[in-house]
Order: sequence, then C-alpha cells, then structure tokens
Amino acid sequence: MVACVALLLCGPANAAENITVRTNDSWSLTGVPKRLGTSRMKRSNNTYGSHYFLSFSAIPLKKHTGFYKNTMVSLNTVAYGLTENFAVAGSLDLVSLIRARTGGPVFTGRLQVCESTSELFHLGASLTYLNTRVPVGVEVPADAEVPPGFATAMGMVTIGNKDNQITVAAGVMHNGQDIGRGPLINIGGGVRVFTNVMFVTEHWIFSDPDRSFLAHSYGIRIIGNDLAIDIGLAYDKEYTRKITSVGLPFLSATLNF
Repeated sequence: MVACVALLLCGPANAAENITVRTNDSWSLTGVPKRLGTSRMKRSNNTYGSHYFLSFSAIPLKKHTGFYKNTMVSLNTVAYGLTENFAVAGSLDLVSLIRARTGGPVFTGRLQVCESTSELFHLGASLTYLNTRVPVGVEVPADAEVPPGFATAMGMVTIGNKDNQITVAAGVMHNGQDIGRGPLINIGGGVRVFTNVMFVTEHWIFSDPDRSFLAHSYGIRIIGNDLAIDIGLAYDKEYTRKITSVGLPFLSATLNF
C-alpha cells in the first residue's frame, strides 16, 4: 500500500486543516484539528486619558461623555463633557458629612476648557473651588479665622496621547481673603506598561515662602473598556505617612458613561 500526505495551505496565516491520504486508487480526507489558538489578552480601549487619580490632564473629554469615580467609598467624583472643549466636574466626600464642623462637607466644583492642537499636544485652563472644613476633634484657637475653602486658577499643557502622557499645570490659589504667596503646581503622568495596565503618578506642590506643602501619589490603573480600577499610595510628610510609613493606600473605581 502506498500512502502520500498533502498539506493544504489556505494563506500565510493558516495552518494545516486537513490531510489527504491516498490508499490504492481511492482518496479520502481525514479530519485534523485546526490550528490551536494562542491565548492573548484583548487590548481594551483606553478612555481614561483625561484624568489621573485626582487631577485632570488637558486631553478633553468627548462631547456628551463623562465618568463617575468612587475612591475608598467616601469620595465621589463626576465629570462630563458639555462640548468638545468644555467640561464640568464635581466631587463630594461622604465622610465629611458627619466628621466635619458646621459649614458643610468637603466638596469641589471644576470648570475646564481644553483644546488639542495635535494628537500629541494639548492645552487647557481650569477654575476649581475646594470647600474644606476643620474635622471634628481638631482644636482651633478662638481668635483664628478659618476660611471656608479656596479657589484655584490654573493653566496646563499635556504632551502625549491617552496611553503615554505627562501634564504640567501651574496657577494661583485664593482663599476668599488673600491670594497665595506662591504658585500652585501639579505634575501628573501615565505610561501604559502592559496590555491593560498603566503606571500613573501625580504630584502637588503648594509653594509658600515660609511653609510649602508637597503631596505625591503613585499607582497602577487596570484598564477596561467601561471600567477602570486604580490602586496606589498617597504620601506627604505631615499626614498620610502617619497611617503607614509609605503613605495612605487607596483604591478607586472609574465608570464611563
């Protein structure tokens, strides 16, 4: 008995699917399992390039799109693109509803205008108000006047795209009585290090000739098409380092809409 085997190719990307065997003068097809599939993680569309952990980049939100972010259950943030270049955002801290003195909880309101001059260069400006209150249990001198909060006006530039970017923002603060004696600087960035994982970092510099305050955060963002998870650490020398030596761990979930 004479047998010959012919390998059938259906293009450069296909492997052998059938083997033809000749037995005497008759031909028959014997089924052979198709090419084994390779296990590959699907690359999600990164729609989170407009923001970091707390701060925003100059990459604009698309018109009529937005996101909801929950951080450690307590802090809730919502942002929405009213137009292609104008967005609004706000946040509310639930714990401060019961842990703050009279005057209301901790909340923010933000207006932002952005424009992409190219795929890799983006400009923006923002106005933000942060309402703060002295927590319950903190002693305040009788003659001390505690401002209700402060506002910031900042300009920003982002270089890069939604996957790999860096943002530098600078501006001034005003507490309703006095303007800050030094500039407020924010630096943030993100790099897509794996298929659906980004490294994200964010830094705040509240400069003052007598007493400056620096805060930093580092972590990763796990990217999904509609949901992203942030895991990281926030650190400063005065507050968060008292919780752990490396800072305050945090967890956030962001839902697109």
